[in-house]
Amino acid sequence: MNMYTFLLFLLFAIAKAVDGYICLERRVPDQIRLAFAGNNAVNVGWHSYACPFRIDNPNPTPTVFYGLSRTTLKFTSVNRQSKAYNRRNIIKTSWFYSVELRNLKPSTIYYYKIAASQYVSASNIYSFKSPPTLGDRRRAINIAAYGDLGVDGLLGTVTNGAGLFERALRALQRILPKVDFFLHHGDICYADNTPLLLFGKTYEEAMDYCQTAMMKITSTRFYMTAVLTYSKITNKPS
Repeated sequence: MNMYTFLLFLLFAIAKAVDGYICLERRVPDQIRLAFAGNNAVNVGWHSYACPFRIDNPNPTPTVFYGLSRTTLKFTSVNRQSKAYNRRNIIKTSWFYSVELRNLKPSTIYYYKIAASQYVSASNIYSFKSPPTLGDRRRAINIAAYGDLGVDGLLGTVTNGAGLFERALRALQRILPKVDFFLHHGDICYADNTPLLLFGKTYEEAMDYCQTAMMKITSTRFYMTAVLTYSKITNKPS
């Protein structure tokens, strides 16, 4: 074995060792959110980062366990399709997952957990109440609608005071027991690369911070969005 081959082998071994160590430190799935998925179905979405220096999918078979009891999650749903974002960032390549839970009983409390993968831990166990049967008028549906909610950055701190987003989020949490689903009328997270607004935060950092914080409500209530005046559609290359 010549020196060049030996060095390549050594670098590969070191990279694998470092990669394995870093990936063992991965956090649980974040940005967990629920959405309606037609009749008798709910969509569970979430995000996680790939291992540093790798862009391949850390969870090629995203799986959700769910059931009628916190201690008995006897149903399983798998979706082999995932989407990557920002592949050019080898430190923080984002992966987004979506798994549909079908054939749910109407107006029933379900518990669910995102399954662990090789590099990503399992999530906590969350719960939601499935939508009622279409046309069921036995109980009113309570909707919380809002818009212009996101990370303000420097400009927002100067004009509205510090922690406006966090204060608004706490207000939404207080009404959580009375709400069936949340409708966010656009201007989501203000993640539009505006330097004055974000003051050092990139689009990705602003969105990740905002959506992770929103998980306090979106992991247990349906969270639907709509486009508003300043909403920006991004088509960045992955």
